[in-house]
Amino acid sequence: MHRIGRLDILETLIRPKSVYGCRSKTRLSGTNTEPLGPRRADLLPSLDEQKSEENTHMRYVAARQAEMKRRQDGTSFVDQLIVHIKAGKGGDGCVAFNREKYVPYGPPSGGNGGRGGDVYIQAVHGLSSLGGVANRIRAEDGSHGRGAWRHGSDGKPTIIRVPVGTVVRELRDPKHRMPTPEEVEVQRLRDLGIEESEQQKAERERDQKWVHYPTWEESNIKRNDFRAADAAIKREEMTQKRLKAAEKKRIGSLVFDLDEPHPPTSSEPGALVARGGLGGFGNPFFLSTETRSPKWATRGNLGDWVTLRLELKILADVGLVGLPNAGKSTLLRALTNSKTEVASYAFTTLNPQIGTVRVWQDGTTSIKEGRVIEESQIERDREHDALLKGTYAFGRPSKPQGDAPVLHDRAHETLRFKIADNPGLIGGAAENRGLGHFFLKSVERAPVLVYVVDLSAPEPWKDLQTVRDELEAYQPGLSAKARMVLANKADALQSDTEAEVEESRAKLAKLKEEAISMWNKGPNVEGRSLEVVAASAKYTQNLAKVVKLLGAYVKEARAAEVAGVGSRG
Repeated sequence: MHRIGRLDILETLIRPKSVYGCRSKTRLSGTNTEPLGPRRADLLPSLDEQKSEENTHMRYVAARQAEMKRRQDGTSFVDQLIVHIKAGKGGDGCVAFNREKYVPYGPPSGGNGGRGGDVYIQAVHGLSSLGGVANRIRAEDGSHGRGAWRHGSDGKPTIIRVPVGTVVRELRDPKHRMPTPEEVEVQRLRDLGIEESEQQKAERERDQKWVHYPTWEESNIKRNDFRAADAAIKREEMTQKRLKAAEKKRIGSLVFDLDEPHPPTSSEPGALVARGGLGGFGNPFFLSTETRSPKWATRGNLGDWVTLRLELKILADVGLVGLPNAGKSTLLRALTNSKTEVASYAFTTLNPQIGTVRVWQDGTTSIKEGRVIEESQIERDREHDALLKGTYAFGRPSKPQGDAPVLHDRAHETLRFKIADNPGLIGGAAENRGLGHFFLKSVERAPVLVYVVDLSAPEPWKDLQTVRDELEAYQPGLSAKARMVLANKADALQSDTEAEVEESRAKLAKLKEEAISMWNKGPNVEGRSLEVVAASAKYTQNLAKVVKLLGAYVKEARAAEVAGVGSRG
């Protein structure tokens, strides 16, 4: 017998592929080997098919590159996921008879099988990624019935916890969904080269449906009462299958928009996505005046098999959009005191970051006026040097009384809203370049958008036009959500050099003019305008005005949402 050695494996691996995309030059058909002849010209893909395949490959490569960029710093943020779900299988019914002292031939006492576990999905606070959701989820099966009329216990429900803002869609395309149990069995037989006759198929289905008392299977099959029970169960299964198909056709694919957390007072553990299978019947179910000793029971039914696509869309009141290195991360830290990464290179932010702005009754905000926002690496180096010198050996020094922050009571808080710092946008993002669709999806839900442009750039109005065009290319009308153009890095307006001050003023005037012209061309919302505000996030200059305007925009958006819900109700 020929033994496969290392050289044979290497030869197989390095053997050049043929033009047919496989290493072998033959095609197996059953037990015969048929050589493949020269490829015919009419089998070659058309130019349209080649172009479509090339575009699909380019989109795949772009998506993979974007994913690599997002994960290069070790982050595990996941915003979209395909999940294959199997609900629990019902437990099998039991074939048993009661046996007691002086009762050698008691009545049938087999218990029914337990119901399979359901699968629910619920949105909860505290989660910011889909990274904790498994790709394959299977609920607990119901336990089998036992003798002495003991029924099996139901399988425990499985709950999928996802972040608030997750959109759930059912996939029914055969390319993405999980094959059904029938398709799996057909494929298995096809791979084995087995062709079933109608009688063999009926016998296989019968074996998968019934549980027999030991050594009584052949005798049961010949009995008329068993055949009648088999026909009745088959009719019931066909009826249930038709009802389920009609319900799916009426409802369509599952779609859940989990934009609110699951209420803790709800009686349901979440939105039902897969229902567990029913348990099988024990042999007492088939007891009748004609059948006094049924020696058969049914097996449990399979649960639903569902494939879902989970897509996380960040829920924030305000979304910051702009080119890379425009200062969005610095602005978020200045407005919300968050710990997002700040650096002087492009694509510092690879995943959406969220901060919260708080406004109290006395007009103060969470902004620390006068502080300088340093780069994150500089702060880490300063902290490291302090630890090496033993500065914090006896605890961190407390702040002087004059610099102590004012303590506020949450009851006197008048407004709170969230701001999302999104990854930088470049030209062609609508075609999935850079971080592409990942960036654009993260701003899709924000009711208020803020353009952040670098005023120190040579032509900031062109940067503004680029961002606006990409928003429109991705989703027409998305740019109408913009309420403000924040001209960041405007500290040159207070420069000691008169030439720099005049140049910055001229840029700001040109930016205002172009912003008004762009807004008037549309798309826009009647009665609104696009405000242009100059500020410096690094030196926390003019941010109080920014917060005041953003608070007004958020209140207006929330009032419009409430009015829309009331009108629909």
